[in-house]
Amino acid sequence: MKRISRWATVALLSLGLVSAVQAQDAVPAGAAVQNDSLVITGGGTLLPVNSAANNGYLSLNWNPGGTKLAYLIFNEDFTTGIAVTDATGSESVVLDTGALEAGFPVSWTPDGQVMFVSAGDFTDTSKPYTSEIKRIAPEAGAVAESIGTFEMGTGCGGGSPFPGDWAYWEEAGFGGNDLILKWTDYGILHSSNCGGSGLKLFAPQGGEDTPLVGDNYLEPIEGEPQFAVGRAVLAGDGKTLAAVRSTYNAEGPVTTLVLINLETRELTDVPTSAQPEQLAMLADGSLLYSSRTITGNLMENISAEGKEKFASVMGSADFDVPTYRVSIHHLNPATGEDSELYSAEAYVIGRMQITPDGQSLIFSQIANMDQWVNGIADGTLDILADNDGSAQRALVPVNLYLLPFAGGEATVIGENLAQFRLKP
Repeated sequence: MKRISRWATVALLSLGLVSAVQAQDAVPAGAAVQNDSLVITGGGTLLPVNSAANNGYLSLNWNPGGTKLAYLIFNEDFTTGIAVTDATGSESVVLDTGALEAGFPVSWTPDGQVMFVSAGDFTDTSKPYTSEIKRIAPEAGAVAESIGTFEMGTGCGGGSPFPGDWAYWEEAGFGGNDLILKWTDYGILHSSNCGGSGLKLFAPQGGEDTPLVGDNYLEPIEGEPQFAVGRAVLAGDGKTLAAVRSTYNAEGPVTTLVLINLETRELTDVPTSAQPEQLAMLADGSLLYSSRTITGNLMENISAEGKEKFASVMGSADFDVPTYRVSIHHLNPATGEDSELYSAEAYVIGRMQITPDGQSLIFSQIANMDQWVNGIADGTLDILADNDGSAQRALVPVNLYLLPFAGGEATVIGENLAQFRLKP
């Protein structure tokens, strides 16, 4: 990643609030999911990937050279597998990985192999549950090799009736907490529980698994607040990790930003002007973070007849359907300067990625659920007949935006374009 020039950094700090406007800009080179199809983007075209029959995609991830794309597929029986395609999308292969641990992304090793986490054995209750880190060559007939095992915390089930959450979780992991699996100079950085927290470094040589930070969410300590550390992103220096710490109280979680030095294991609290949601790091060590604030309750705006329809299909109309204002901030941890770059009425910012030239931010934004609420209230949406949720998901589109750091407005560069992953 290139370092942002001095003039661009100044512009980034002084850009201020901008609005989003529609544009016809070409989507940058990468990959995404549109209308349940996997596509390769770039050059003003969307190339469909010739993939195996499946029931959906997750965790798109390019190799460092941008020549191969690995991704999770939901097989025809809805189990997960790993597939790899070339940069044109014309050739793809499903790898022989065996059962995968839920929630973990597809990753890459420095020597160009696909790295993943395989599922453990739930039937052996005589010992702690363990998962296994493996690697496999990205080619047909390849055999997976074990790197090592680690103890894994499980039991993070749950769901949501809101299609806005379904879209968000596809963009940023279950509950917005993407698990991490990444090869670093200090070991394999990984989550150690299904909630996305418990950050640890696994040593391929020797198998030692060292916690980076403690959290007590799965094992609460009496008299102390529960907290978890996750949503981690690694800086270009390969040593600095930014993460979100969620502290839980009676009113719900309060999020704060922390920096972790992988070499020294030192953790530093970083003040922010708003609660961080998702993170991205720039080459100069500064950070972008998204935030969101509740602005209203859509259930307050529907008629008594509409509430009756809600009660008939949802079991009750006595609940809130929140609307949000989202924002994106630029933070310089060295100076404490925190500037809001973007703001909009929307449900949530999904994922944020810095372009390879370091000059712009690509981010996904999920719409508020006005159309979903109105559809149920006026009878045009029958959720009981929407077996796969596709009709509901269509009412909370995921759009892709480009925000240049040197000034200008955020522009929509892709409609209904989800899980976008820039090519390196």
